[in-house]
Amino acid sequence: MTESQRTWIKAAAEAGSYRRMYFLAAEIAVGETASRESRAAARRVVRVLEDVVDRPIADALVLARARKRFAELVAALECVSQGERPGANQERRPVAKTGRR
Repeated sequence: MTESQRTWIKAAAEAGSYRRMYFLAAEIAVGETASRESRAAARRVVRVLEDVVDRPIADALVLARARKRFAELVAALECVSQGERPGANQERRPVAKTGRR
């Protein structure tokens, strides 16, 4: 784990506002030392917040989506810090067959 990854994990734990979440995610999204999964998760946070980050009020659904995406980013950062691949521990559900060919 690099020093920047340690810094990002600490900053993520301290990010109490959506503005801080946005700026941290924007930094990770372009970070050369970030994993591909972390950069992708960061881009998802940025996409959700980019239109509302400078506004005094935002729709609750947008903020809930941002909070969820940020939690996914934190999980990706923590997986990388532990040497795991994000999503590797999630159980796979079988795909239902539709009967179409």
